[in-house]
Amino acid sequence: MQLFGSKKDNDTSKSASQEFVVGRISGFQVAILSKRSELIENIRSVLFLYNVLGMEIFPLELSDLKEAPHWNKYDAIILDIKDQDNAEILSENINRFFPIQASTILIGSHDSIKFSEFLLKKGIHFLLENSQLEKIPDILHSRSITPPGSSQRVGSVIAFLGCKGGIGTSSLVVHTLKNISSLTNYPLLYIQGATASPNADFLFEMPIPQDGSLVDVELSLQVKVEPSDTAWKYDNLNSGQFNITVIDQNMGLASSFKHFEEIITLSNIVFIVINRDPFSIKTAKKMLDEISRLTTQNTDFQNKRFLVCLNEDVPYDKKNALQDSDIEEFLGRNIDFTRKFIPSLDKFKKAHSSKEIKEIASTIIGNKKIETNKQKSPFSILKKKKD
Repeated sequence: MQLFGSKKDNDTSKSASQEFVVGRISGFQVAILSKRSELIENIRSVLFLYNVLGMEIFPLELSDLKEAPHWNKYDAIILDIKDQDNAEILSENINRFFPIQASTILIGSHDSIKFSEFLLKKGIHFLLENSQLEKIPDILHSRSITPPGSSQRVGSVIAFLGCKGGIGTSSLVVHTLKNISSLTNYPLLYIQGATASPNADFLFEMPIPQDGSLVDVELSLQVKVEPSDTAWKYDNLNSGQFNITVIDQNMGLASSFKHFEEIITLSNIVFIVINRDPFSIKTAKKMLDEISRLTTQNTDFQNKRFLVCLNEDVPYDKKNALQDSDIEEFLGRNIDFTRKFIPSLDKFKKAHSSKEIKEIASTIIGNKKIETNKQKSPFSILKKKKD
């Protein structure tokens, strides 16, 4: 039995009660995503009491979500997550499918303060389905006093960390972003770090200043070349402007490694980019060992994704270069992605639509599953290859 109106409510009648929010949230458009009729009616009952009548019901679950233009019209999106308990993955999915400007409220049964606090740090609200629905109007009220054009949500951060300079990390990032920007209308930001080669202008084939200013390069993509005086300073990333921010840095420099814990703490997904040079593989091993150490101290790291990408920036010399099996043996884990050498400028310009780049992009905005890496015992294969 429906207690309050039809599936799509648009009655504009007002109530004189609850003056502290009436007039601020009564005009909000709210999407409710759930297949549970009782939960839907409970949420609608609360919203009706505060004159929020612009509601639409979508019989969707988390696994059904897709990016769609109609999400842009909602001030708030309320999503039924049932018993989901992985806060990191939930945060990734929210930023993948919903516009950054939409306030997002998750309703579920996982009763954990740590879980709720983690999501709140990302600007995502979580309420228990049986006892906290009455807090929805307060969350909407906080949205109503947020300055126009800003957001309480924190976008996802993806780090591409090159293990050596000059191995094509920036081109890998740019090709991936070009692919993603062709698939989404949500705002994206690319920060070419101060430790990377300042070649964003070449890669995008347009002038890009190196003073840290934002430049529009695609419909939904902005680029910033990080000046050296503001290197590794990402305090403003939580401004709620971008659904996804991609940071490109060179970890092959000794000065970079002191920022390693900071950058992986900030990131949702970390791509460790190597080539077949022994130096880059040693750097990757150092990074993976540090990740293992930090994970024992901070279990939140278990919910992040650390992926190894082999970027072949030069033709593969099967006779003298390290083999994939050698690299995996030394790293103690699998290589997740391999991008083959691009032999010509014409193919380089079209590389954003290659199968390899599509797989990487799918990992960021799609649902590609990464196999759990089996631990291997490292041995000194790097000594086998002489300079």
